[in-house]
Amino acid sequence: YLISREGPRLYRVESRGSGFMREITALQLLAGGEEIAFYPDIVDTRNRTLLIDLAHGICRAGQANTVVFQGPDEHITFVKDPDPLAVLEIEVLDVSPPHPPWLIHALKRLEDCGMLGDLAVRFLPRILDLRRFSGDAVYYPCRASGLSPTLDADPVVDPYPRIVGCEVSREIFLSKFPGREHDFVNICPLHSQEDILRPGRPFITRCCRSERRGRTAKNGQPGMAVHWGDGPDKIAEALRCLVQDLRG
Repeated sequence: YLISREGPRLYRVESRGSGFMREITALQLLAGGEEIAFYPDIVDTRNRTLLIDLAHGICRAGQANTVVFQGPDEHITFVKDPDPLAVLEIEVLDVSPPHPPWLIHALKRLEDCGMLGDLAVRFLPRILDLRRFSGDAVYYPCRASGLSPTLDADPVVDPYPRIVGCEVSREIFLSKFPGREHDFVNICPLHSQEDILRPGRPFITRCCRSERRGRTAKNGQPGMAVHWGDGPDKIAEALRCLVQDLRG
């Protein structure tokens, strides 16, 4: 493509030959004049979601159908006929506290450093707030959430405790109190049936059982599960696999 500030004009370039320098054989005009807008600020030109969002706002408000952007390295790119539907929406299922939840925190860091910019995705958090279960006889899995009492730090003194945790939490409880009657609320983002954790779109989530890492499904939606302790590199890898599956 060729962008000329005279006009301005945007061309598709046809060429022949090989190598870096080629002979131009034809120029096809794609947009010109008021159809082209130049975004005034420096932006991350590798963040496709950002560019589509910005271009869509500009084109919707005026006569332009093409927006030209410049990055901090003076790289130039453009978006023509921006379509918000080109951005893939992915739900993020997680629990809180801590806040923000680790998976959402890690995805934000990956976005900020440009690791996901080429994917053109938008994350929609679906967070189960564990504080909603607070009450008499409630026990949480561990102190990491900042909630109490917890199975790892407090004695279970109630005759009919309510265990708010995942399957591993219940296994730990039953190993200490075999056969003891109890109520159980499954908060595993992958298996909980709480409404907030029932995805309506493709999703990514996490589970503390490593054997469940990988492709999965919930509520009729395809998804990807990472291990509870996975770092940003594994999360980025899982997300790329999910996007590739969805887009073919």
